[in-house]
Amino acid sequence: MRYRSILHFLRRLGLVALGLFLLTEALGYITFFLSGAGEADLSRLEALPAPARQDRPPESLNQVAEWPIAKGRAFQQAPMLDSLVQTGSLPPVAERLPENPLVIVPAHQNGPYGGTWTRYGTSPSDIGIFSHRLAYDGLLRWGPMGREIRPNLATHWDIADEGRSYTFHLRRGVRWSDGHPFTADDIIFWYEDVLQNKDLTPVISVEYNKGGQLVQIEKLDDYTVRFSYAEPYGLFLKMMASNLSYRLVSYPAHYLKQFHPHYVPEEELLAKARASGKDFWYQYFTDRYDYRNPTCPRIWPWIVSKPPPVRPAEFMRNPYYWKVDPEGQQLPYIDRMTFEIFDIETINIKAINGEVGMQGRHTTFQNYPLFMANQERGGYKVRHWLDGGDGTMAITFNLNHKDPVLKKIFHDRRFRIAMSHALDREAMREAAYLGQGEPRQVSPPPASAYYVPEHLYAYLEHDPALANRLLDEVGLSARDEDGHRLRPDGQPLFLNIETSSTMLGAGKTFEMIAANWTAVGIKSVVKHQARQLYAQRRNALLCDVLVWGGAGEIIPTLDPRWFIPYNASSFFGLDYARWFRSNGKKGEKPPPDMLRCIEIFRQIERTVDEEEQIRLFKEIIEINRHNLWTIGTIGAIPQIFIVSNKFRNVPEVAVGCWPLRTPGATAPESYAILAH
Repeated sequence: MRYRSILHFLRRLGLVALGLFLLTEALGYITFFLSGAGEADLSRLEALPAPARQDRPPESLNQVAEWPIAKGRAFQQAPMLDSLVQTGSLPPVAERLPENPLVIVPAHQNGPYGGTWTRYGTSPSDIGIFSHRLAYDGLLRWGPMGREIRPNLATHWDIADEGRSYTFHLRRGVRWSDGHPFTADDIIFWYEDVLQNKDLTPVISVEYNKGGQLVQIEKLDDYTVRFSYAEPYGLFLKMMASNLSYRLVSYPAHYLKQFHPHYVPEEELLAKARASGKDFWYQYFTDRYDYRNPTCPRIWPWIVSKPPPVRPAEFMRNPYYWKVDPEGQQLPYIDRMTFEIFDIETINIKAINGEVGMQGRHTTFQNYPLFMANQERGGYKVRHWLDGGDGTMAITFNLNHKDPVLKKIFHDRRFRIAMSHALDREAMREAAYLGQGEPRQVSPPPASAYYVPEHLYAYLEHDPALANRLLDEVGLSARDEDGHRLRPDGQPLFLNIETSSTMLGAGKTFEMIAANWTAVGIKSVVKHQARQLYAQRRNALLCDVLVWGGAGEIIPTLDPRWFIPYNASSFFGLDYARWFRSNGKKGEKPPPDMLRCIEIFRQIERTVDEEEQIRLFKEIIEINRHNLWTIGTIGAIPQIFIVSNKFRNVPEVAVGCWPLRTPGATAPESYAILAH
């Protein structure tokens, strides 16, 4: 309670002290424009022209290169490793690095070595995001702006058979953190003994099943693997760069075989499992693989040395990490990383006090004025990274509702368009987002190659008169004595706007949505629930209105959850998503326009050509513009990061979103900390 009281006081003080001047000045280097007007009436389906926009090019970003053979192997290491080499506990750095280490060209400078990166999490599982947010080491990686796919563990790759075959050439001589070689055998172990083991992988992701067949992976030699699909898979490289390839290279075969019944008698494993408090061998295997196990080898820049519940949890540099800077200095520069566990408000207090090294996770935008006001006192700078789509709030009606009357209402596009025009987004922007951002639908932002302004700025105008007229046309003209609309069956039309307790920070936005809809006769209330209960009601198709965040719309082909019924996060049509994921074996068949979107997306999946992928997805966006299955509120909210003044090589501008594993695409292994 003490922290909450302090935070409330400081927030009010900061708002008074700063006002709009600091808010505007803080975002001076990013150009925000006023939103385009929404549609004035339903007969004119094209949105009014959006204003011209431009994206500020980044001042300095990291680059990658291959180590020149002509430079020889005069590599350097962190001073903390010198004594280990001198005593023979560790081989010399040249023997620990691969034949062809990947070169990271830092954003600003080379080095120096040393320092501790202080971070905070809300739970041990929250700390576990380390493996795919701060390590993010797979075969491929995205660049920091999401514009190109870069080599990583794979030096290069070949595409053949019209996108059915992908051959990856691995970096030679990469070693796990215990010094054991990383080879194609580790990928084959994952493929044969993890992916295809029903205990470890009960359901295989659709990304590995195309044309009705499981992808075939074969080892051509120790450093070459080939992925073969039954049909062309044009999105494969994007998926690999985003989330597939860091998983399949994270299983050290030489270590994990001792916990797998393919290599050890299951009776022996069961005995070990029960001795460790587990009931089944696969629980024991998963426990040994878990990031909290210090004995499991990794290929990450840092490896856990003091796992939670130790406070603080600690990660130390990996002496076998396989990247260098242009001068041949082995990365990472930073010696160690620590995590303390607190609630979100306490984390924000610590950020305001300058107690973090570099962190954006759990820094709430409502505290933005305080972050700005305390930069000098706290010894940090606030970085503003471009919104890759995750910042836009998505509102969806449950089109698979079990109440047939509500289901019919929700399926009328006039109802959804009316509910969008009922929203006063400018008031939301001022009250909930401190005057920042702009009204937007959930759509690729201007920085995206998939940008369609006609959708991004459609149906945004606050027009209660139009909303009321459309609702009357839908057949909701009858009202009770309080002015609330009645359903066609004569019952009151009442909507619960349901969301998880994890989104309490956006509570003001939800309350304003409810008030706007109530003002046009649709009685609405906000219903916050524990995340588990929310998930149960959502999956049982019991919710009326569901609210969640964006999904990295800057590259929408990676997660088109708001454009087609794609997965369990496509809240507008979860039963349609079940139909899609099961190839029609489960769930409800989607309506014609959704089926057309699914058909186009499947065509995109089979298309290797990037320009054709973009053209086709814009067709999906146009169908979404017409139907408005998902309603947006405010977008272009910058992703804010608190960065200590002692940190170097953290870019001024990058794209912040889930598909880029932010901040992973900015090469955290190249961040450095000044001693003074």
